[in-house]
Order: sequence, then structure tokens, then C-alpha cells
Amino acid sequence: MRSIRGRLLIILLGSWTTVWLAVAGITLDRSGHEVAELLDAQLAQTARVLCRIISAGFLPDLEGLPQTLTPFDHPYESKISVQLWRDGLLVDSFGGAPKEPLAEGPGFSDQDIGDTKWRVYGLKPAGRPEEILYVAQSYTIRQELIHFLTIQALQPILWSLPLTILLIWFAVTDGLRSLRNLAGQIGRRSAERLVPVDESTVPVEVRPLTNALNGLMDQLKQALSLERRFTSDASHELRTPLSVIRANAQIAYRSTDATERAEALQGLITGVDRATHLCTQLLTLARLDPEAAESAYHAASLTEAVAQAVSDKRSAASLRSLTVTTSAPERDPCVVSVDSSALSVLVGNLVDNAIKYTPKGGRVQLSVAPRGDRTLLQVTDSGPGIPPLDRPRVLQRFYRQNGSSASGAGLGLSIVQRICELYGARLELLDGDDGEGLCVEVDFASVA
Repeated sequence: MRSIRGRLLIILLGSWTTVWLAVAGITLDRSGHEVAELLDAQLAQTARVLCRIISAGFLPDLEGLPQTLTPFDHPYESKISVQLWRDGLLVDSFGGAPKEPLAEGPGFSDQDIGDTKWRVYGLKPAGRPEEILYVAQSYTIRQELIHFLTIQALQPILWSLPLTILLIWFAVTDGLRSLRNLAGQIGRRSAERLVPVDESTVPVEVRPLTNALNGLMDQLKQALSLERRFTSDASHELRTPLSVIRANAQIAYRSTDATERAEALQGLITGVDRATHLCTQLLTLARLDPEAAESAYHAASLTEAVAQAVSDKRSAASLRSLTVTTSAPERDPCVVSVDSSALSVLVGNLVDNAIKYTPKGGRVQLSVAPRGDRTLLQVTDSGPGIPPLDRPRVLQRFYRQNGSSASGAGLGLSIVQRICELYGARLELLDGDDGEGLCVEVDFASVA
């Protein structure tokens, strides 16, 4: 459908034309029926009048009847032909009737004689069984009368065709004006001006569309606001490690003391590591594509992802003398409905956070367990934990608890939360064992 106006015009004009043709057909059919009934009655009446005259013993002079209209005749008069037969012999005829009998007996009949089709009514005069009178009329006269009546009845409708087309055109154009006004309102919107569309002048049929557009613009407004805040926070977070890198580089460049230079170089390495970690986390967030998460089938083994994450973080845990344990079903890979790369990022961030915030000599435990049609992942540490009031806030980007000694960008749990949102998993922060530390619980949809 390229044009609503064109489609409506085609439908309306096509419908009107169809109705007009149907009316024409019905009018033609009814006109033919009524004209046939009227002229049949006229034939029968004429035959009865002539038979009464013949029964009275008077034979009318049929040859003397006029063949053409006079100034006193009516133009709608239909001329008839008459035959009178007695004992199989033609006694008299009138009106261009042929020499052979017009019919084979009394009553109505249709006869084809020569090139002419006749409507014939035969009647025997009373008291004269040897005689029969045929009164006939050519079908040409009937067709002319039917066509005349039909055309006269349909002419007003036919004359109104141009006016009807013009009225339909103006009606469709006026009916679509509200859509043009709506397009104008939407065209005046921009990324900086995402105000809702005014629905006071919008037709009821279009309001579902405007409601959807207003909802979409509201979501877009929120998304742009989040992205602006994210950009602002990211630039602020990157400014700190870059400033540290610059300051340590200047100290190392100017310092003549070997110890001071070594400390500056160590600070430089630390700043680079922090900036690298922050950039990695930011790129991870950027790669999380909602459309890709919704459009494809995803399946990955949670057991393998946990084993891989523990293996990758083993050296970091060893440096802090942490005990990392895992528990999972031996023969069940616990396949969940998450992309494998996203699942690796999720588990890796949880393990990294647990190792980072757990004091030296502490413990980190990972548990994978099926639960009906779901699969549960628990990452428990013996660190300081998170107070219940702060748990919703730590899921926000760049938020870090006050007094936390661990370095980080404040993006780990926000990345985990985003992956859970994309793949329909449920994330919950709970108290650790015996109220000590933190337990991060993620509930995945299993794949059969």
C-alpha cells in the first residue's frame, strides 16, 4: 500500500461503480419484468375484446386499422399484429403478421418466425371452436421500451458521477488532513525536543499510533538521558586515572632520586592498569546489544563458564591467599539461555568482584544448581558485604561504596545487571553465610 488516499479512492469509487452497475442490472431486470407483464396484459385484453366482437357475429375490418401514428396517437402506443384462423385457413391478418400461423394453440408463447421474435397470445372466440385469434407483438418493441425506461431511470445517477467523484476526493482529502497534521507534529520533534504528541486533535483511530509514538519518545528520552549521564560519568572517571598517570610521569621525568622515580613509575603502572580496566568495562557495556539478545537463540553451559572464570582468576586469588571453591552437578552442564560470551562476562565480573572485595585469607564459593526449569548461580564471599540500603545503588554505573578500599570503576555489578535484563535472568544481592559477606544470586532460564 503506497498511498492511503489512493487506496481509499480506489475502494470508494470501485464500490460506487459496483453499486451503480448492480442498480443498473436490477433496474433493467425489473423494468423488463414489469414491461413484459404490462404488454402481456395488453395482448390478452386486446385478444378478449376482439373475440367478444367476433362472438357477437361481427368480424372487424382488420385491414382498415391504422399502421402509423396520427397526431392524436400516443408515442408509447405499442403496435400489435393480429391473425384470425378458421378451420386451418387464414381469414384475416393485420400489422405485418406473416402468412403462417403465429402460434400452435391458445395461450402465451414465444415464437421465432423468420428474423423476428414474437410474443403471441392465442384465444378462441366463444361459441366458435373452429376459429382461433392470435394477437402478437414483436420483441423489438419490448426491448426498445425496456431500454428507454432503464436509461431514463439511471440517467440522474450517471449525471451525478463527476460530482460524486469530486465529493469523494474532497472527503478523502479532508479525512486525511489529521494525518498530515500529525506528521507535521512528529517532524518538529528532535533528539533535543522529545515532547509528547498532542492527542487533542488526533482522531480516535490514530490514537493507538500516537500512544505508541509517545511511549517510544519517552523511552528514547530516558535512554538519551542515561547515555548523557553515562558519558559524563565515564569522562569524569577517566579523568582521575589519566591525571594520576600524568602526575606520576612528570615526577618520574623530573626526579633524580631512584627511590622516588621507582615509586612514580609504580604509580604510573597502577594508573595505566586502572584506566585499562575502566576502558575494558566501558567497551563491555557498549557491546551488550539488546537486538542481538532478542533475535537469536542462545545456549551456554553455566558450569563451564564458572570453571573458566575460576581458572582465569586463580592467580589473582593466590596473591590474596583466598580459598576459591566451586560446587556443580557432575554430569549436568546446566545449559542456560544466555549467549556464551555474555555469560563469561557475567561470571567473570562476579568472581572478580568477590576476589577484589574479600580480605586476604578469606574465601569465595561458587555454586551452580538446577531448580526446576531454572538454574541458580550463587557467588558467596567473606568480605565486608553490602548494607541492604546500598544494594540497589551498587547496581548503578560508577557507584562505589564509601570507605571501600578496593579499586574499581563501579561498573562490575551494573554490567551483570544489564546482562540479566537482556537475557531474562534475575539478579539478587543477599547476605553471605551466617550474615557475613555478600551472596550474589543469579537465576537463569534453563535450556532443555
